[in-house]
Amino acid sequence: MFTENSLRSFLNRFPVVEQFLKFACIGLLNTALNFLVLNTVSKALGISQGIPLGVVDFFSFTLALIQSYLWNRTWTFGGKQNVSLVKNFWRFVKVGVLGAVAIIIVLVVSKMSVPWIYYAVVLTAYLAVESYLWKSYGFHLSTWNHESHSFIIFAIVTFIGLLINVTLVSFISVHLHITQTDLDKNLAVVLATGITLFWNFIGYKVVVFRK
Repeated sequence: MFTENSLRSFLNRFPVVEQFLKFACIGLLNTALNFLVLNTVSKALGISQGIPLGVVDFFSFTLALIQSYLWNRTWTFGGKQNVSLVKNFWRFVKVGVLGAVAIIIVLVVSKMSVPWIYYAVVLTAYLAVESYLWKSYGFHLSTWNHESHSFIIFAIVTFIGLLINVTLVSFISVHLHITQTDLDKNLAVVLATGITLFWNFIGYKVVVFRK
């Protein structure tokens, strides 16, 4: 039976476990932002598949990657933050739930083929809650130990991930026709994002932040 001390000892011994849990929670945030921007823009422009959707995904995925860098640089690979195990657990829950709820809303609403304004409203609410969580966790960019080369390496690793993601979205969206609704393009993004998730984590840990 795990006690708080034994669990903390385990996490200290295998820090990659906590890092991946944080990365996964942030991944939900990134996927949510990607989905919300993708659906808002593509719905407003009447885009549903192929290369045009890949271009929109390039834009939405780039925004999600910038968000990913901010959260992962500060939280996942930012070093010890002197937070209790219980408090850290609730941080996982809040970040994960925000991302998961936003994703679920997008998937449910997309099956109804609603106007773009619905996605825009959800996007606005999502950004407001995310901003609140960032501030409530006491995160500040000024606390970073800046390395001149870190963002350049990050950009290279994430650009490769972006190419993988965009290529997969463009290909899968053309061949995946399960519901014949907006849900199909979101399923294409889910599959592409899942594959890209592992590439990004390995790249961030081993190459970019080296922690």
